[in-house]
Amino acid sequence: MEYMKKAKKIVWLIFGGWLITILCLIRSGCPKEIVILIFALEMIALAYVWLELIKPLDMFEKYIKECLEGELGESKIKNIPLNIPFLYQITQLMEKYAVLRTKKNTAQIFDKQTELTALQSQINPHFLYNTLECIRGQALLDDNIEIAKMVEALSSFFRYSISKKGNLVTLRDELANTENYMLIQRYRFNNRFSMEIIIDEEDEVAYDFLVPRLIIQPVIENAIFHGLEERMEGGIVSIEVIVTDLDMIITISDNGKGIDCAELEELNNRMNANDMELEDKNNQINTGIALPNINRRIRLLFGEEYGVNVYSTLGKGTDVEIIIPANYKREEHENEERAFEN
Repeated sequence: MEYMKKAKKIVWLIFGGWLITILCLIRSGCPKEIVILIFALEMIALAYVWLELIKPLDMFEKYIKECLEGELGESKIKNIPLNIPFLYQITQLMEKYAVLRTKKNTAQIFDKQTELTALQSQINPHFLYNTLECIRGQALLDDNIEIAKMVEALSSFFRYSISKKGNLVTLRDELANTENYMLIQRYRFNNRFSMEIIIDEEDEVAYDFLVPRLIIQPVIENAIFHGLEERMEGGIVSIEVIVTDLDMIITISDNGKGIDCAELEELNNRMNANDMELEDKNNQINTGIALPNINRRIRLLFGEEYGVNVYSTLGKGTDVEIIIPANYKREEHENEERAFEN
C-alpha cells in the first residue's frame, strides 16, 4: 500500500534530519555528553515509532492482503499485534461480513433444496395444467360444478407450489394458495373441518406485506394430518394475522388432538437446532415442508429474532406462531442480495 511506503520514507527522513542535527551540534562544539544524550533519545524515539507504529501497520497491511486473497487463518489473526489502530473494529466487521455471507449462501441452498423437494414428484407442468384444465372443462360441460371447482383449486395449488415466482410473495397470495389447499382437503374429508382467516380492519394492510413463499400451507397440512384427521366433524383451523409496529404475527390454530409434552419438546429442539440441513423428506410423513425447515428459512432471511413458535395442549389443540418483519419491502431484499454479491 502507498501509505506504508510514504510512512517509512517519512521515518527515514526524520532519522536523517536527526543525524544532520547531531553532526551540526558536534561541529559547533556542543559538549559530547549532551550530543550522546540527544542521540540516545532520538534512537529511543525512532525505535518506539518503528516498533509501535510502522511494524504493526506493516503486519496489518499483510493481514489485509491475505484477507482479500482469502488465505487468512485463525492462527494468523492471533499473531497480529493488538496495538494496531482499530484492529478490533475491523476484525469484528470482517467476521460480521463472513457470517452474513454464510447466511446468504445457506439461504440460497435452502431455496434450492426446497425447489428440488417440490420438483421431485413433478411431471411436466404444462402437461399437468393442460390435463387438469381439460378435466375442469369436461366437468363444466357435464354441469358438475363441484368437480370443476376442485380441479381449478388443485391446478392453482400446483402452479403456486412449483412456481419460479420468487422466494417472497404477498400475504394475499400465500393465503389464496392456502384456501385452494383447504378447499381440496375439505372435498377429500367431506367437510369434516373448516378454515377461517381473522384480520382486523386496521391490520388489512398486511395483505400486501411480503412473506416467504409456502410458510402457511405446510402448517395447515400439519394441522390436518396430525391434529384433525381423527375428528369426524367440527374441526376448525384459524389463521389470525396481527400487525405491530415492527412485526407481523401469523398464528395458525386448530382444535385437534394437540401434542403431548415430550413430542412438543422434541419438536422445539429440532426447530432450535443449529443444523443447516433441511429435514429429511423420508421423516416427514404427510407433513410437507416441516416446521423446523420453515423456522430456519425465516431466520436465514430475517434474523434470529424471527421464526416459528409452537404451543400445544393435549386434547385441546395447537397454536403455531410465525413472526416475521412487518412491511418488509421487496427492495430491501433485493438491496441485501446486491450488497452481498458486491
